[in-house]
Formats: sequence, C-alpha cells, structure tokens
Amino acid sequence: MNANHKLKRTVLAAVAVVLAAAGPLAACGSDDEAAEDTTTTTAADTASGSAVSIDDVWARPGTAGGNSAVYMEITGGDTDDALVGASVPTEVAESAEVHETVTDDGDDMTDDTMTDDGTSDDHMTDDSAADDHMTDDTSGDADDHGSDMMTMREVDSVAVPAGGSVDLEPGGYHVMLLNLAKDLAVGDTIEVTLDFHSGATEKVTAEVKEA
Repeated sequence: MNANHKLKRTVLAAVAVVLAAAGPLAACGSDDEAAEDTTTTTAADTASGSAVSIDDVWARPGTAGGNSAVYMEITGGDTDDALVGASVPTEVAESAEVHETVTDDGDDMTDDTMTDDGTSDDHMTDDSAADDHMTDDTSGDADDHGSDMMTMREVDSVAVPAGGSVDLEPGGYHVMLLNLAKDLAVGDTIEVTLDFHSGATEKVTAEVKEA
C-alpha cells in the first residue's frame, strides 16, 4: 500500500510540472494572436483613413429617354487622387460619364462628344439637365454670358487633391446620366458607382431633388 501511495504521489507531481510548463506557453500564444489582430485592425484603419469621402450626393429629375446629372462633394484622403469614371445600373440609365460645363466661345468645340450624332443635341435640349445648366450656374443665367452658350463635354478625370475637396455642382463638373431607362422623380434614389485613379471604387446613393 505504501508503494502504491508513493507511486500516485509521484505521478501527480509529474502532471503538475507538465501543466505548469504548458501554462506560460498557452499564455504566450494568446498574446501573439492578440498582437496580430491589433496590427491587422490598425492597417485597415489606416487604409480607410486614406480614402476619399463623398457627401451631399443628389441627382436632377429626368424623364425616360432623356438625360440627368448627379452632383456631390468629394474630399481627398492622404494622397492626391482623381475621379476617372462613373456608372449606374442599366435600369437607371444607359450610361454615365464624367462631364464639365463650359462656355462655348468657339474654341471649346473640340471634344468628340460634341460632334457625335445625337449626343450634342441631347445635351443641349434635354430639359432635365442641359437647360438647367444653361440657367443654373454660379455665374448667373444665360443672359449674363451674352451670346456665349453653355455646353457640356466629357472629361478624362477630375482631380481630387489630398486633404482638399472638389464640388461636382450645376454649372461645373458633374456625372451625366445618358438615356434614362425610367423617369427620375423627386424623392427617388439611385445608386452610383464612382471609380478613382487610385483604384478605389465608391458606391454612393443619390436622392433625386430639385436644384
């Protein structure tokens, strides 16, 4: 009996030694995993902080077969970037392009979109967007421009400076929606995807409202 009792005590002592040694190792493993999680979160937060932010997104009303325009404020992140493209679901419009409004003084009619059959006429006659651009801009109405005519053309990009902002607004840069697939009424919302030079893609929701 004494021998068996001593054997049991020896076994229990050995188990205690093994458990004591394993405890610190398990604790170290938990610390390493926590450190890895913290690093990953920090990196994600840093990447998020460097991205552009987009506010005040809205669109003009329009009728099926016509055009409309989307406006917004884009604020730059940690590095310079540029808006290089846009798109909308096909149930909203046939296509979307980044445009700017310019004064036609005889020197600006160089863009291909201005000579494409039907495109120029659509921009100049659509009540939902073109006519509004003619009278609703930061410099006044059409009479203020004398004989000059306000027109629109597609641009390759719109610069977004680091830490700065750029406004897409009536009379300036905007996202043009071409050949609407349905009427856009005040209160409707549409999804717009914006592509940036950095490779970032931002999806925003625009509410349709009057200017």
